Amino acid sequence: MKSPHKTRAAVLVSPGKIEVREYDMPEVKPRDMLLKVEMVGICGTDVHMVYSREPYPEEEHIYPQILGHETVGTIVEMGEEAHGLDATGLPLKVGDRVTLTSVPVPNVTHPLLYGWGRGWAAYRYMHGESTRLYKLPEEMPLEVGVLVEPMAVGVKAVERALEPTGPDVLRGMGPGKSVVVQGSGPIGLMITILAELCGAYKVVVVGAPKMRLDMCREFGADYTINIDEMKDPKERIAKVKDLTAEGADVVFEAAGTPAAFAEGLEMVRRGGVYVEVGHFTDRGTVPVNPYTLCRKDINLYGSLGGGPYGFMISRRIMEAYYRRIAFERIVTHRFPIGEAAKAVETVRRGECMKAVFVPHATSK
Repeated sequence: MKSPHKTRAAVLVSPGKIEVREYDMPEVKPRDMLLKVEMVGICGTDVHMVYSREPYPEEEHIYPQILGHETVGTIVEMGEEAHGLDATGLPLKVGDRVTLTSVPVPNVTHPLLYGWGRGWAAYRYMHGESTRLYKLPEEMPLEVGVLVEPMAVGVKAVERALEPTGPDVLRGMGPGKSVVVQGSGPIGLMITILAELCGAYKVVVVGAPKMRLDMCREFGADYTINIDEMKDPKERIAKVKDLTAEGADVVFEAAGTPAAFAEGLEMVRRGGVYVEVGHFTDRGTVPVNPYTLCRKDINLYGSLGGGPYGFMISRRIMEAYYRRIAFERIVTHRFPIGEAAKAVETVRRGECMKAVFVPHATSK
């Protein structure tokens, strides 16, 4: 495949401001690769990073930069010293379709080479030292491949819930367990699907809007609680306890709202498990009474991202189930790069389940 000389990208130039810019493509160095981006997701974390001046208070937020960490694309160039295997040992060559996980490269300020993911572009330069690739089956739809990253986040969260041990047979995740998922967005939906695959007894999703809750029911939720209709947290807690016999065995907070954390602690049963997976950026603090943790003997876990193991398991799950589970229906909105600001605002308003960029599509 012939490498391009230029590429277009949606660039975060300052808080709340995205511009579409064109850049010269750098020469691919011996250990690096170049990816033609075919589809890339717009994550809720991306939205927080767009609109927050300090999404990570302990880190400097550099402008301009390119976001986008849920990337699927085709390898178009490999340097002569590039590692020829994906993160799980599968052979790689030009023409292979992959997804990836990466971190920003230090001491680089060119936006094409710096950013959390750098997927919101027509082509994505991949540094050999900072990128893990995961080869995808050729026949797997793009809409499935683009969900490997959010599914990996769900996998790690569920793995955290599997960790508790002890004499209580209902402790932790697994067959026959009652599960509450706070948040009906893509991560909440991934956890809902995983709970169903794990053989959960009941799955209750708490969130909004109705469109998202309806999709959670389609993919495995037994009950949903619409926070737009049931506005009182005490009423929602009482409803969960009624549905789960005084509290769920496992509660996942995937809403990314600080107030949901304190509410969720009251939804988990005595001796149960609470996994916080919704806060990948700093959304502020909320009062929590430590007595609640002791009184209910709660196993409390935090979960950040998917990690290499989560990606490997997620890729396996998608490959095993995409012919039986209509994952592609989860992608409800598609945008060309030229409509980047509109796309991010659509996600911000919660008007989609999963929105993606199709970088080589043209604006209407």
